[in-house]
Amino acid sequence: MAASNCKETPRQKMIGMMYLFLTAMLAINVSNEVLDAFTIIDNGLSKTVKTFEEKNQVIYGDFKRALDANTTKVKPSWDKAQEIQGKANELCEEIQNYKLDLVKLADGPEGRLDSIQKKDNIDVAAQLMIVGGKGKDLKAQVSGYREHILGMIPVKDSLFKQTIASTLNTDDPPKQKPGDPAYSWESLQFSHIPLVGAVTLLSKLQTDIRSVESDAVKYLFNQIEAESFPFNKLKAQVIAKSNFVLKGDSYEAEVFLAASDTTQNPRIKLTGGGEIKKFDANSRRGIYSRKETELGQKSWGGVVYYTTPSGEIKDYPFEAEYIVSEPQVVVSPTKMNVFYAGVDNPVSVSAPGFTAANIRATVDNGQLIKKGKGYIARPKVIGKMANVLVEGKLDGKWRTLKSVEFRVKPIPDPVAMVAGKNSGTINKNLLAMQTGVDAVMDNFDFDLKFKIKSFTVSTQVKGFTRDEQSTSDYFTRAQIKLLKGLRKKQKVYIEDIKAVGPDGSIRNLPAISFRVK
Repeated sequence: MAASNCKETPRQKMIGMMYLFLTAMLAINVSNEVLDAFTIIDNGLSKTVKTFEEKNQVIYGDFKRALDANTTKVKPSWDKAQEIQGKANELCEEIQNYKLDLVKLADGPEGRLDSIQKKDNIDVAAQLMIVGGKGKDLKAQVSGYREHILGMIPVKDSLFKQTIASTLNTDDPPKQKPGDPAYSWESLQFSHIPLVGAVTLLSKLQTDIRSVESDAVKYLFNQIEAESFPFNKLKAQVIAKSNFVLKGDSYEAEVFLAASDTTQNPRIKLTGGGEIKKFDANSRRGIYSRKETELGQKSWGGVVYYTTPSGEIKDYPFEAEYIVSEPQVVVSPTKMNVFYAGVDNPVSVSAPGFTAANIRATVDNGQLIKKGKGYIARPKVIGKMANVLVEGKLDGKWRTLKSVEFRVKPIPDPVAMVAGKNSGTINKNLLAMQTGVDAVMDNFDFDLKFKIKSFTVSTQVKGFTRDEQSTSDYFTRAQIKLLKGLRKKQKVYIEDIKAVGPDGSIRNLPAISFRVK
C-alpha cells in the first residue's frame, strides 16, 4: 500500500507537530545568537569610536602646542584641522541621533540604545532611513564630509586621497546583470535588515568618520614639518636702518644670524628694471644694480623661486625702495629769488636721504602751505626777512636740516596802457576804438591781475582844459566823445589812474600821454 494512502495515527500527528515546534525553536535560537552577535559587535565599535576620539585629542593637543610655539607657520594647518574636527563631531552626533530614532521607533518613546528590545525588527530601518528619507540625508552628509577633507589634500598625495574616498564611499551599487533593479546606497545599507544590524552599521560609519578624521589631522600636522627648509650654513649679517646719518645722530644697524641651504640654487626674477650682477653660487646671493639718471624715490622688487623639500616650487615676492638725490639741501623759490607779499610764491624743498613724506618746512614770516610736491609761501610783513626752516624725519623724530632766508618785497606796480601803449603818438581811429584802460604787469613772472578802478581823460577843447572822469576801467560816453573830437597833433592825457591788486591795495599809476597822428 502506497505511503500516500496511509492515514497518520494520532501519535504520528503529535510527533509531526513536535518536529515543527522544535524546528521553529531552533530557528529562534539561531536568530537570537545572530542578534546577540550584532550587539557584541556594536559594543565593540562604540568602544573603538571612543578610542579614536581619545587618540584624536592627543593629536589636537600636539597641534595646539605647535601653534603656540609658531603661530604664523602652524595656523593655516591648525584652522583646517579645526574645520575637520567640527565637521566630524557634527556628523557623528547626527548619526547617534539616527540610531536613537530607530530604537524609539521600534521600542517606543522610552527606547534606549543600551537595552534594545525589538532587535529583530526588520521594518523600522527601511521605514526611517529609506521611506523617511533619512538615509538620503545621511549619504549627503557623509559625502560632504569626505569631499571637504579630499579638498585639503594635494593631487600629489593621490594614494591617501583614494584611501579616504574608499573608506567613506557612498556610491550606489552597480547592477550585477542587465535587468537587475537599481539599488541606492541607502537601500543597500538599510533594506531588510534587523534593527540591531542597522544600529551596528551606523556605529561602523561613526568609526570610519573618526578614523578618517585621525588620518587627515595627522597628515596636516606632518605637512607642517614636511615643508620646512633644511639649512646647512649660518652667517652673521648686518643691515643698517639707513646709510644716511645726520651730524650728531647715531648710526644703527641690525645684527642677526642668517641661515641658508648651499644645496639649493634659488632663481631670482626682477621687476621694475635693473639686473642681478655677480651672483655667487657659493653664498647663493646676487647684487642688484641699476644706474640712475633722475632724482626721487625709486622702488624695485621681484620674486625668489625656491624648491621645497617635497619638490614643490614656491615663490617669495620682495620689494625695496631707495632715494636718488643731489648732495646738498635745496630750498629755492620756483620763479624768483624773493618772496612777494600778497601772492602765492611756489617753493620747492628737497634733501638727500629723505622722501617727500619725511621732509617738512615752515616760515617765520607768514605761511608756508604744502601743495602737491612743493609749498606755497605767503609772506606777511614787507621788509622783514622770511626764514624757511627745513626739517627731516629720522627714526621717528624731526631733525633740523637747514634754515634759509628770503627777502619779502611788495608786488610791483602795474603799468597803465591803452592799445598796448603808455606814451608817444597814436592813431586817432585806433584810440577811438579802445574800450578802456588796462593795467599790465610788465616783466613780472607771477600771473597777477590788476584792475583799473578809476581814471580821468584830459585835453584842450577851444582853449580850455576839459576833464572827464571814469569810475571803472572803461571809457565813459563823455570820454569817448572827447577822444573822437581830437585833432591832428593834439595831446591827450589819461591821469589820476588808480588800480586795485589781488591783495586789495590801491595803487596810483603814472599818467599816460598821447599825441594824435
